[in-house]
Formats: sequence, C-alpha cells, structure tokens
Amino acid sequence: MFNREVLLVNPNRMRPPIAPLGLDYLAEALAHRGYEPVLCDLCGAEDWQHALDAAVEAVRPGAIALTVRNLDDAYFASQDFIFETTAAMVRHAMARSPAPVILGGVGFSIAPCEALRYAGAPYGISGDGEQALPDLLDCLAAGGDVSRVPGAIYWKDGAVCATPPAPFVPARQPARKRRFLENARYFAEGGQGGIETKRGCGQACIYCVEPHAKGGHIRLMPPDSVADEIAAMLDQGVDVFHLCDSEFNHPPEHARGVCDAIVRRGLHDRIRWYVYASPVPFDEDLARAMRRAGCAGIDFGVDHVDPVMLRRLRRNHHADAVRRTVKACRDAGIVVMTDMLLGAPGETHESLARAIAMMREIAPDCVGLSCGVRVYPHTPLAAAIRRQGPLHQNPHLHGCLRENDDLLRPVFYVDAAVGGELPREVTAMVGGDPRFFHADPTESDGNYNYNDNSRLATAIREGARGAYWDILRRLAQ
Repeated sequence: MFNREVLLVNPNRMRPPIAPLGLDYLAEALAHRGYEPVLCDLCGAEDWQHALDAAVEAVRPGAIALTVRNLDDAYFASQDFIFETTAAMVRHAMARSPAPVILGGVGFSIAPCEALRYAGAPYGISGDGEQALPDLLDCLAAGGDVSRVPGAIYWKDGAVCATPPAPFVPARQPARKRRFLENARYFAEGGQGGIETKRGCGQACIYCVEPHAKGGHIRLMPPDSVADEIAAMLDQGVDVFHLCDSEFNHPPEHARGVCDAIVRRGLHDRIRWYVYASPVPFDEDLARAMRRAGCAGIDFGVDHVDPVMLRRLRRNHHADAVRRTVKACRDAGIVVMTDMLLGAPGETHESLARAIAMMREIAPDCVGLSCGVRVYPHTPLAAAIRRQGPLHQNPHLHGCLRENDDLLRPVFYVDAAVGGELPREVTAMVGGDPRFFHADPTESDGNYNYNDNSRLATAIREGARGAYWDILRRLAQ
C-alpha cells in the first residue's frame, strides 16, 4: 500500500533564512487531498546529510518532494550555483530511500527539464504545485501514466519530457492557515514573513524568468483571503511581511482591494509590510492606500532610466514615471528602493552615467545597482544570445561558458562596450554616496547580496525586522 506520508524537504541553506512559503501552501493542499505532509527542514541543519537520513528513517515516506527556491544567487560578483548542493541532496535522498523523489518550486520551474536532468531526479512539477503534486502522487500510487498529469516533468526513453501545466486558480484552494512551518522561528531568524496575494506576471522584460516560472497570466487571491492569512500569521507572532508577488500593483485595483481588506479587518495598525512593484501603474491614491494599510517600503524594479535602454529591456515606463512614483511614495511616507540593472545589451559609458545622475536627481531612499544581467533559460535574452553562436565566443558573456549550453549554471551578460570592469566603473560613478548599494566584488561592505550576508544576519539577531534592503539602508545611516 502506498504510504500517504510525504516528506517535504526545504534544501535552501541561504542565510538569513527565508521561510519556504511554497511548502506551507503545499502542505495544506496535500492534507486536503488525504496525504500527511512531514517537514524536513535542512536550512539550519549543521549536517544536512545526517538530518535528511534521520527524516527518511523516521518517516519512511511514500514520496520525497524538494522545493527549489533558487538556482543561483543571481549575483555577478559571487556567481554561487546554489542548485549544485540541491542536486547533491536529491542524489543522497535517492540513495537512502526507494520513495520517488520529486522536484518543484519556483527556482525549479525556471528551467524544469534542465534542472531535472542535472539532478537526476525521476520526477518534477513545473509551475503551481498545489494541484499538480497531489495529482502526481495519486498517479504514482495507482501505477498510472505520469505523462497525463498536468505540470509533470519525467523521464521517457532516456530523455526528460514535460506535460504543460493546467490552468490553476489559487482562490479555489483550501484556506491558507499557515500551520505547517515554524513561522515564528523563521521570523526571529529571517526578519520577515512571506505572503502571496497573486501569482504570475504578464510583462515581457527580456531577462525575466517570472512569466515562465510562475505563469504569464496573473491569478489573484481574494483580498479577504489575504487578510485571513495575515491574521493567521499574526497569531504566530509574525507582524512584518514581504508580499511575494512579482509586482504588487499589477493590477492596481487588486492592490487597492488588498489594502482595503487589511484596513477593514483592523490589521493595519498591527503590521508592517513591503512589496515589489512596477513604476507603472502607480499614483498618489495607491500610495496613500498602501501606507494606510501598513505598507512601510516598496522596491521598484526600475532597471534603468535611459530611454534607449528601457526600450531594449522591453520596459513600459520612463524616467518621468519613476520620478512621479518616488514622489508619491515620499509624500505618503513610504520608504523607496529602486533596483537598477546595468550592463544589459546596448549599455554604454554614457547611458551608465545618465542613469546614475538621474537616480541622484530622483533621490529614492536607496538604489540597488546590479552589474551584469543573469541569462536564464527560456527568456528572450537567452534566445537572442543563442542566435549569436557558442557561449564561449560571445564577448558579452561572463561566468560558466563551457559545457553549459542549457544556461543552468550562472552566465551573465555585460555589454562589451562597458566591459568586465563595469562594477568598478559604477563604484567610481557612485562616489561613496551611501544611498547606492553597489556591487563591486572588491568592496564587500557595500555588497548587498543577501546570500550569507553576515551584516544582515547580525542585525536581525539583534532585533531588526523588514525587507533586507531596508535593514541595510538603516545600517548605512
């Protein structure tokens, strides 16, 4: 008989720790379908092999499912291929248990066939897992044909195959009671709790994995359900949140609905929260509504302000929109970060200088400067690069350029017009302005990579709470 216990493994060992939000949601869906989810959290384990062995021995599960949050740290200065350790965990689990091992999560869904092939796992789930994982487990228990399971990634005749995901509506899933994880512990060690109000992104930025990994159509959670989830987390002592949507303000009417629901429930005076957002559509009314509902900070994915670069990146905003958006937030009392993506196709020394100068003029509270664009599979940027010939012959590319045609390992684009010295040039342009978080590998104190960031971890241990960029901003003051 198929064991209904499913071992849900969190392999993410980045510090400060981020709660595996997907596992909390998956556990609810599995329990609703008659399975018994059991957590194996390797995040804080001193010896992950021993911890995984102990969990497998104690549970003897019917299946082992690992969530993949990150393939790598997406950071030019470090190029840490995180998935390499995750793949080692997959192989370890397969050696210790006869149970089928299943990969999933947003990081896996960036390149599901490539990641499954690299790790050697027998099965995976691409996209939303709440419906697909129980369906796959039902199929395996019945000895059925996994190719009929929407979202399934599997092997056939020595090749990795994929069945397209089915349409998924988060609102039709069981209530998110958030009772599976030790959310209070993650809050104490990680400084924030995570909540989704929607999934998917309909934009077409050339570098972005979100439409492929999360879906190109936005699926909305009912605002009252979001408020219920916040209340459930408050009951566990979590009162600072990051709303994990790709862009909170897409669509703006849903963003306002979430804000109204938080206020109606009387939660707004008890919480602080942060979001990612797009510079458009955004206005003074939305800024005020967000602030009234407890929003403390917004990280806007600006990427650039030079009009030529914005067109090349396929962004739909312009510098004046960024200026108006920052002012609207400042007037409402919301702290603002703008994230810049430098070195993309077409970048020049002149466009770099214009971008830095204009961000000084617009004057957000802080500016993140990412030098180099991670080239992920299944993005328009990756398709353009493939047309240019072998990776190792491309003068714009840096990182793992051989035996990496699937782009699973880190590869970064830096336009040859600005060259590999881009981080140092940007640091010189910033000139010590503390509002700019630079990315010079020789300047570790200015480094705002969140992966194994000891300054962040220490600040959180001492009581700091909030989005990591805001904690770093406060430390720099």
